[in-house]
Amino acid sequence: MARPRTQPNAPSTRSKILNAARIEFSTQGIAAPLDAIAKRCGIRRPSLLHHFPSKQALIAAVTDDILGKARERLIQAVGAKGGDYVQTMQAIIRVLRDLEAEEQGVAGVLLHALMSSDTDNPVSGKMTEFIDIIFATVLMAGNPSGKPKVELRAAIAHLVMGELTRVALASSADAIWGEGDGVDQLFRSYFLP
Repeated sequence: MARPRTQPNAPSTRSKILNAARIEFSTQGIAAPLDAIAKRCGIRRPSLLHHFPSKQALIAAVTDDILGKARERLIQAVGAKGGDYVQTMQAIIRVLRDLEAEEQGVAGVLLHALMSSDTDNPVSGKMTEFIDIIFATVLMAGNPSGKPKVELRAAIAHLVMGELTRVALASSADAIWGEGDGVDQLFRSYFLP
């Protein structure tokens, strides 16, 4: 029997799986079973495994999708600021926080993938690339703090990980860090004149 034709504007099976994975990861965390993800997008587990041969492959694909979206938004936001350093830095933080709000649950997936003991972890490479993009953007906008480049890059990595952790902890973040923004002081001392 021939497969039914898909509608011209219908999302691909791969897109459906990625969207279902985002939802399941946001509600169940990294422990979300592949069966639940498959069920959510109306397919069976073997079909899911045809597109993503393992949970790690699915996590890497979700990560790649999110970081790709972040890169595009960073480039657009930074390009619109015309080289003004303060506005560029504020645009970077705004992009990260907007994505966090849209992609609830994904921060936990990213943290889990980053902390994995897997030596061939594709998420670590993608996060390094993402941090490098932010770092290059900061250098192009200027460096009014006068801090050494290695310190600036480390501060960016810390800010990104701090934001991921804050979002992954959700309502528990205030109990752990107290009220307020846990990375605000670091941001102000390194990136605002």
